[in-house]
Amino acid sequence: MKTEARIELLKEKIVTDEFLKARGLGNEVPFWIFDYPPEDELLIRRSLLKIEGIMKSHAINVIVIDLYNVCLEIIQSKISYEQVIEFERKKGSDELLNKLRIILKPEIIKKFIAERINSSEPVKVVFLMGIGKAWPLIRSHSILNNLQPILGNIPLVAFYPGTYNNSELSLFGRFKDANYYRAFRMINDGET
Repeated sequence: MKTEARIELLKEKIVTDEFLKARGLGNEVPFWIFDYPPEDELLIRRSLLKIEGIMKSHAINVIVIDLYNVCLEIIQSKISYEQVIEFERKKGSDELLNKLRIILKPEIIKKFIAERINSSEPVKVVFLMGIGKAWPLIRSHSILNNLQPILGNIPLVAFYPGTYNNSELSLFGRFKDANYYRAFRMINDGET
């Protein structure tokens, strides 16, 4: 099924009571993965703006969290971009990546996201995007694991540039992430 058709099904599904109240999940966390071909990234970004509008027209407070922007904000709060550039010049890209991963521990990202969620009106849905842009700084499965305790029954949709088969994440269809069994695939092929 083409990404455009899956987006249309997503628009219908996310405003239903079944989705918003996490019905029919058998007490599982209401985490969803909307996987898509990486080449459709710009389509997804444009569509997210429209989806936000649909949610607001239904009086559903949605918060969109871009993991890449979260990473940039956290890094900038710790060190300046000039320091990052100088560190890479002196120590190399691999050492810089190691240094940035220390700054971007999942617990720190979790705390940042929790503050963002708690600072807005009661959130009904969380959209997580920028997963591909944030790689290899952070891994999606570790972020998803860390968000479970702070979201409770708030549905989360992670927009994932790659594939997800209800257990295994493959970023860009090339890089295997750790298995992640707690999320559901948002729109399955053949779904109507």
